[in-house]
Parts: sequence; structure tokens; C-alpha cells
Amino acid sequence: MIVSSKLSEVEIDKGIFKQVLDLDGFFMVDENVLKNFPELSKKNLFVVISGEESKSLENYKSALEALDKSGKKTIIAVGGGVTGDLAGFVASTYKRGVELFQVPTTLLAMIDSSLGGKNGINLGSKKNYVGTIYQPKKIIVDPNFLKTLSKKEISNGLAEAIKYFSVFGEPSFFELFNFDINNSQNVISNCCKIKLAIVEEDERDIGIRHTLNFGHTVGHALERVYNLSHGEAISIGMIKELVLAKKLNLVTEEKINQIKKLLEKNSLPTEFPPNFNLKNCLDMMELDKKGSLVFSFDKKNFNVKLTRDFLEENLK
Repeated sequence: MIVSSKLSEVEIDKGIFKQVLDLDGFFMVDENVLKNFPELSKKNLFVVISGEESKSLENYKSALEALDKSGKKTIIAVGGGVTGDLAGFVASTYKRGVELFQVPTTLLAMIDSSLGGKNGINLGSKKNYVGTIYQPKKIIVDPNFLKTLSKKEISNGLAEAIKYFSVFGEPSFFELFNFDINNSQNVISNCCKIKLAIVEEDERDIGIRHTLNFGHTVGHALERVYNLSHGEAISIGMIKELVLAKKLNLVTEEKINQIKKLLEKNSLPTEFPPNFNLKNCLDMMELDKKGSLVFSFDKKNFNVKLTRDFLEENLK
């Protein structure tokens, strides 16, 4: 199955990873993937340790040096979001840009982070402060990788799929409520179609692409302050941002309950953690790279600026 736009192409097929093993290039591979596919160790290889710590300036330099030593002109990134972010930034900056293939191995990466060209590394505690927008030549998705993931990792990705449903109406409620890793291609392809279309319209993220930020203003702050997974943080963020939208008469209580039902069915949290501190959360939101308290709720309201006073009163 091929999903394409003017900027990039996604090929989705069970078992397609075998073709990746035949590619000639510099492989940047998540350490956990390497454990399941030891044959990758025979490649020109840079192993990416799992976790945000790998997205450091020091690790970026190490990857550049390894790529340069390899003599290869194509990068194949095999892993989740961290691997994709690091590999994308290396590909976009080495010799002003080399060919990049993204091979996402988590549901979150398959439907979100590997698409759209955004990449980046962290500047200390500031996530993705150093990065570019650089489109991969191709994204290769093998749904069989989902069988290697824990239930928590699947739920982590489904949070982003539910985001697409809330904003764009696809994938369907039924597919998300009854998600099955053995029959996942339709959900994956629908998410890819939505994101590729949005990115084609607004690659530089100055307008309609902001719709993809739903749940992320609150979510990113929670992720950093409380060390939640991305999916857990975005799940809570979506519900709390929908509550704010209801205060602004932009959504109904029925909509909030619908999204909450989907999230809870997929074992995702919808309430703040027990040790939640509103001041700490708001402080982190104000440090976000967007520079102000900006929210995206839907296709019509994706650049809504709110005051700290409003949030202090309504974000509970």
C-alpha cells in the first residue's frame, strides 16, 4: 500500500522490512531493534540508545563522525521517534543534505514522528530546540513491528491516532476502539494520509499544520515535568485542552466524553498525575518553543492564544 504526496512517500506492507535489509547505506538503528534483528550488525551501523538522552549535541557529533567514516551517502533510520529525530537531523546537515529513508518501528513513529520532515536534537532540557525540516525520500512501514511492542507502547501510538480522529474524523471510532495490531494497516494508512496532506499544504508549520498540535501544549509540559511517555502526556493534554475549548464554547461535553472513552479503552490516562502542580506546568508551557500559550483545538481553531490567568482558573 502506497500513500504519497508531493513531498514524500509512505509504503506500508507486512514483511517489507526484508527489503530494507538489502539497502546499501549508513544504518542508524535503535538498540532494541538491533536485539531483534542481529543481522543489522553486519551493516555500516550507528546504534542509538533508547531515550531522549541520545538526542544530544554530543551524540549528534558522534553520528556525523561515524557517517563520515563510513563513506555512505544514504542514511537508513530504523527505530522510533528518537532514532528518527537524530537521523533526520544528521541527514539534513551532513554535506548540506543526504538521502534519508525512515523505517519506523513503533506505532507512534509510523503514524506521526517519521512523517512531515521535522527532526531535531535537544539543547539541554529544551526538547527539539535544534532541528530542521527535511523530507525523507521514503518512509517504509512494516506493521509486523507492532508485534514486538508492549501494550503500553501500542497505547502510546494510539494517543496520536485518537488525536487525528478528534481533529479530522479519521481513523474511525470503531477502528480505534477495537484496534488490532494484526489488522492495523487501515489505521496506519489513514493517519499517514492526513499528515502528508497537511504537511504538503503547510510544510513550514506556519498555519494549518498547527492543527497537529492538539493536546500538545499541555501534553509537552506534562511530558517534561512528570516524565510521562509522549502518549500518556498527550492523552491527558487532549482531555484538558478539550475542557478549555468547552469553556470557550468550541466543543460539546459529548465530544469530550467520546474522546475520553477512546483513550480509556486504550489504557491511556485522562487526569493529571497525583503530584500535579499547576504552576510548574504553566511555567514549562511558557518555555515551549512556540513562545506563548497557544492552543490548537480543531481545523478552524488552531492558533488560539490564552492568558495565564484563564489557564490558572480553568486548567484543573
